[in-house]
Amino acid sequence: MIRFRILGPVEPAELPGGKPRALLARLVLEPGRVVPVEALVDALWHEPPASAHKIVQVYVSQLRKALGAEAIETRAPGYLLRAEPEETDLGRVEQLAEEAGAAPNASRRAELLREALSLWRGPALAEFRDEPFAEAAARRLAELRLLALEERIDAELELGEHARLVPELESFVEQEPLRERPRAQLMLALYRSGRHADALERYRSGRRLLVEELGIEPGPALQELERAILRQDAALAEPAGHPRGRGSIVCAVPALAALLAPLGRELVLVALVGAGDELREEAARLEQLGVEGARTASFVSETPGADLARLAVEQDAELLLTGPLAADELERLLESSPCDVAVAPRPELPFEPSAPVLVPFGGAREEWAALELAAWLARAHALPLRLLGTEAAAGRRDASRLLASASLALQRFEGTAAEPVLVPPGPDGVLSEPGSVLVASLPGAELDRTRTELAERTTVPLLLVHGGLRPSGLAPEHTLTRFSWSLQGA
Repeated sequence: MIRFRILGPVEPAELPGGKPRALLARLVLEPGRVVPVEALVDALWHEPPASAHKIVQVYVSQLRKALGAEAIETRAPGYLLRAEPEETDLGRVEQLAEEAGAAPNASRRAELLREALSLWRGPALAEFRDEPFAEAAARRLAELRLLALEERIDAELELGEHARLVPELESFVEQEPLRERPRAQLMLALYRSGRHADALERYRSGRRLLVEELGIEPGPALQELERAILRQDAALAEPAGHPRGRGSIVCAVPALAALLAPLGRELVLVALVGAGDELREEAARLEQLGVEGARTASFVSETPGADLARLAVEQDAELLLTGPLAADELERLLESSPCDVAVAPRPELPFEPSAPVLVPFGGAREEWAALELAAWLARAHALPLRLLGTEAAAGRRDASRLLASASLALQRFEGTAAEPVLVPPGPDGVLSEPGSVLVASLPGAELDRTRTELAERTTVPLLLVHGGLRPSGLAPEHTLTRFSWSLQGA
């Protein structure tokens, strides 16, 4: 039963208004997780008053009176909303999206995604537009809805409902003219409805818009769809029987292009500069890399987090790789990016494909995105993949059973086998294994002590991966046992 709703006006409705209500909305974004008091202060005030911490205590007290004393738990260093994910509309949407990703047929996928979309009752967090936390969170929730809508339309196209979808897709493209996926869906629906000329016109109008607004051509998928329509490819006449192709990779760390190029995705190399007089030099440097098939772009950016997130949306990216960013810019990027984000804290370290790809793995949900990227890299470079789990200690069993489950998942979904290795917990254990690249999870914008030490001591590239809104192909069902250790020491 859903108790808390933020995908529209906040519910329950019988709550104090103003900032107490905004405080609850911020907690609902992370049910069951401790939100530090400092984060709550930053969420509620652009310029916090001197007594902000005490005021937060008062707001929590008011919410407890409305919701019950047990609803919000005090737990250092902040507060926790006592709610399971399925007790919030956002958590339920995420569950339904995961179930849809694993559904055996298009009919079931469409059904689950329709249920997810029905939970939106209007723009999320609109009533808090003046609160500091709301803008980025609202963008993230809006992107989540658009992705669910695109996936539902894909499922319905697979079911042959192209004629019924045309009016909805026309409206969708009008509202989101720079998104290439709904434009491709509209072109396909028009083509299957016998409107070949209209399908080609939607491509041409989209191309004009991309060139005029962004100075770029449509992506390869959209260009190939236009060519298939022109030659009246027989494959277009039948509903697609396979999932959509993988998205592009946006790489803002050109020095690591050689690491990503063999992955088989379109590569977009990006250089962000601080002043206009640097553009020509950076553009030339990108061209000199000579990465075959890669597109390149350089531009001035004062807000790299927001600019990279926007680029990931425009390029339908599945992965975005960036170098070190200021904490506030990284937080903005992680909140807004629709895709997985990998951070290379020391991009100057060279990649030499001569040893295994290493991934510390403890089974937490946020670690599966790192595991998937590690599997991509190992397969693309023909390197062994080594999963690092903790040794048995102090009455607690080792991680070998979890590593075996992860290896089986990798073999099923990625066709990649992995070697399990048990190491002592903490950075010493991780760094004791020789490797070509180290891939670990990134729960949030602030690096903890262990990840900071890994970044400082590693001699090979380190990628810290944060899962985006698009579900990973490896994301496990809720029945998979989680192991409590991730990268932390005992």
